[in-house]
Amino acid sequence: MATSSSSLPANTPEATPIPKSYAKGIGTTPDPWERCAQLDYGGDRSFAWSVRQQVLRTPPAGRAKVERQLLATLATPDATPAGRAFLCQMLALVGSAQSVPALARLLLDPTATESARYALEAIPGPAADAALREALTALSADAKAGLIGSIAARRDPAARPALVALAAAATEPAIVRDAAARALAHLPPL
Repeated sequence: MATSSSSLPANTPEATPIPKSYAKGIGTTPDPWERCAQLDYGGDRSFAWSVRQQVLRTPPAGRAKVERQLLATLATPDATPAGRAFLCQMLALVGSAQSVPALARLLLDPTATESARYALEAIPGPAADAALREALTALSADAKAGLIGSIAARRDPAARPALVALAAAATEPAIVRDAAARALAHLPPL
């Protein structure tokens, strides 16, 4: 015997109407990747936690896919400084030469310089070294001193000539000259 919803008791799930506002919300669960681009400092980071766990648990064979997703999210036009910082942290874990062009552009953005530098410092290979060296001419003061620290941490011998020039440049602030002199002590010879 078939029953119609009008003959069901009022307390059964089939008889309970779903409010339109609730039903609308079911289909619009936010994508955690997209939400990571819009993080705010001090705000809800539950979406970031979800993405971080995905990144950390990705086996080496799947890292290229995760890297592409991180780069696509990083490229969203409404990415916030906190969102870009988080995405750069994740790229530091799985990034490759594929990430270098996007991160090199971020080096020139004052709101993202530190985050991009952090990620590039962790990415193996000559492309990241070259991006850091090229940014030496575009940055100044504290940002340039930090960049020099990243070059020293990577022990890039190709940076030696530029660092020698910076250490001796009277036009550079003391923080840059000092950072260059310290970095030279960490570099292997050419």
